[in-house]
Amino acid sequence: MHQDIRLVKNQLRQQYKQIRNRLTADQVISYSDSIARQLFATDFWQQSSTVMLYLSFQNEVITEAIYQRGWQEGKTMLLPICAPEGGLMEMSVITSFDQLEPNRYGIGELPEHLQQLIAPEQIDVCLIPGIAFDHAGTRLGFGAGYYDRYLPRVNPSAKRIALAYECQMHSETLPRDAYDLPMQYILTERKLYQIDAH
Repeated sequence: MHQDIRLVKNQLRQQYKQIRNRLTADQVISYSDSIARQLFATDFWQQSSTVMLYLSFQNEVITEAIYQRGWQEGKTMLLPICAPEGGLMEMSVITSFDQLEPNRYGIGELPEHLQQLIAPEQIDVCLIPGIAFDHAGTRLGFGAGYYDRYLPRVNPSAKRIALAYECQMHSETLPRDAYDLPMQYILTERKLYQIDAH
């Protein structure tokens, strides 16, 4: 049964990666701007002080403006630090994009001497990427399990918000494993979905 779920998840990953990759550069910029504007208007952004975020990659929702706004407002902005060998992720404070150095994949990351790890309990808002989502808040991630292992360690009162495009919303129910923590909100260029907790 578990093998079946894994197979379905992998097929959906391929399908939704292709959908996301078909977005034009102009669409990605326009949709990302809309998502950022909506985010800044929410109570959970305005009341937050420590924000977990990610650097966008391969047509993901662009996050640079969110980092910039957070720094302007004096928020503690965080960046994932992933350890490929153990599949573990931590969060480090980042204060400027100037701190980043490209890794072997060409993605900016914080060099070890600049990493300032922060306890997951201190996070009030988690802004989370993904490949596909359903209306029950199920997130289809990248398959490495970094977020599945990290999110349960975060303060239970922290808000979990997925940043996604409307085309990443799956109209049916996505397969969900026991360890998959649902999102509480999904923010797209069109609207903020609040997930019913029932």
